[in-house]
Amino acid sequence: MMIKICKSNESYNELSKALKDNNMEFKHKKCLSKCGLCHKQPFLKKHGEFVSADSVEKLIKKLNQDK
Repeated sequence: MMIKICKSNESYNELSKALKDNNMEFKHKKCLSKCGLCHKQPFLKKHGEFVSADSVEKLIKKLNQDK
């Protein structure tokens, strides 16, 4: 699973920890060019598509459903 997370996202630290805790491989990017989304809620880029949720927990659940 190719996941990229934005270091500028307000949920960056929480999301990074949650991905590690769920044994999901990811890359850190300085910017994913989705500023409007980035400042509103947790999000990431998976296989070229942006995925977001109201919380990090909900975002991880979305990813686990796609496995």
